[in-house]
Amino acid sequence: MRGTIWALALVTFAAAGPVRAQELTPESLPARPRLEELRRRIRERYTERIQQELGLTGDQMNRLRATTSTFAGRRREMEDHQRELRDALAGQLRPGIAASPDSVARLTDELMALRVRYAESFRSEQAELARYLNPIQRAKLTVLRERLLNRAQEFRRRRPFMDR
Repeated sequence: MRGTIWALALVTFAAAGPVRAQELTPESLPARPRLEELRRRIRERYTERIQQELGLTGDQMNRLRATTSTFAGRRREMEDHQRELRDALAGQLRPGIAASPDSVARLTDELMALRVRYAESFRSEQAELARYLNPIQRAKLTVLRERLLNRAQEFRRRRPFMDR
């Protein structure tokens, strides 16, 4: 999700100005502080939009930030672990090298269990959100998140063409 937000940010700012081709060199890449500022501004805009569209009070917004931060952190850890598991599984399944059936079984089972925990994290997050958001607010939040994710995915699909 974190990468998704940044990809959306780049799309937003790329669309704001004229498009021109340029050669990518280390000097032409944005400085890290500028990138961090861009990320901060995107988070602020997204937060403002959520608060406005959901009609959240200050207390609800603070609770939403805390909930989102907690669950997003947990999911990032699971995503990192999933990447490690996939890499280990790919290492076992390399052509020309005999895979260890026990290792492959363990890695596959662990990967499937992790995917279930990942999905369950969304259910747990929804239960937490239900403590302070009404069903309509939770549904709107889900829709806004999905739109953001879809935009970021679309940006990633187009990105190779933009780099040419």
